[in-house]
Amino acid sequence: MVRNPNRVRAFTLVELLVVIAIIGILIALLLPAVQAAREAARRSQCSNNMKQLGLALHNYHDTMRAFPIGSQLNNSQSRACNWRVGILPYIEQGSVYDLISFTSGNFWAHSGMVGNPVLYTARIDGFVCPSSPHGATNVGDLDLSDDSTGSLVSMVVDYVGISGATPDPIGRTNVCTGPVCNGGSSNCNNGMLVPDASKRMGDCLDGTSNTIFVAEQSGQVNGRERSANQLGAWHGWANVGWSTWNSRTPLPLASGGGWYSAGTTTVRYSPNAYWLSGAPTPAGTQYSANTVINSFHPGGLHVLLTDGSVRFVAETIPLDTLLQLCARDDGQVIGEF
Repeated sequence: MVRNPNRVRAFTLVELLVVIAIIGILIALLLPAVQAAREAARRSQCSNNMKQLGLALHNYHDTMRAFPIGSQLNNSQSRACNWRVGILPYIEQGSVYDLISFTSGNFWAHSGMVGNPVLYTARIDGFVCPSSPHGATNVGDLDLSDDSTGSLVSMVVDYVGISGATPDPIGRTNVCTGPVCNGGSSNCNNGMLVPDASKRMGDCLDGTSNTIFVAEQSGQVNGRERSANQLGAWHGWANVGWSTWNSRTPLPLASGGGWYSAGTTTVRYSPNAYWLSGAPTPAGTQYSANTVINSFHPGGLHVLLTDGSVRFVAETIPLDTLLQLCARDDGQVIGEF
């Protein structure tokens, strides 16, 4: 039999299977590298977001000679806002800020934010961690962050101001309310973004490079987002007015109520604590003064220090060290973190 010299030899089934297997192996090897590169880019963007917040806070201080009040109390209760509102002009959101009514407007998303409809439509990329799957809104987990009809939704912010640490690192009892806030949580004023008071750079006695100003809060607790965005991103203390509790009220308090605030947390738990389950009430509810700092970045989260620098803090940081970093004036020597 004479062979045709022009005949093209085809691949056998075995050869095709080998090629397919090799391609599968290459994809399996490359996919983690691609995912890691994407996370590195997201992590870099998140870090940059926090640097911009640091610049905004410092520019606010330069203008006002103090940092913004962490979270306000008001006799009308619903008209108080938090520090996120105050820095809007310093993150190129002056057009939003100029439409806000501070005298008669409402900052509570679930009750209509009467007078401040712009706060329903505001979506600010720099307030959102790109690694978080929650996005700029999350009514599913934060069910009072929209109005009563569900048609108007406040954004939620992935960065939370630090009002302090509980228990106080050196055992002071006159810097915390005690467990009288909602769910047995406790608010402290030993940090930099505290209730009803503005802090200056000089109040950071432990050093601006040793004090956490703002931390990420873009992760989850018990499998759900439990962040300081209870009634949306913008409100101050809920269910308590200035006449009941203010910066001059002696602490600890003998009694309290269902009090909580957007925008700030008093750190009580380790980073990324209770990720899937097991959270006690002060950690497991968003209506708490002790919402957990967390993120979807592998291994830890970003923090903004008072000097404006951003650090990545491992979730394995000793809790005592973290509490010392969150207090501005405990006088403790902090090691590497």
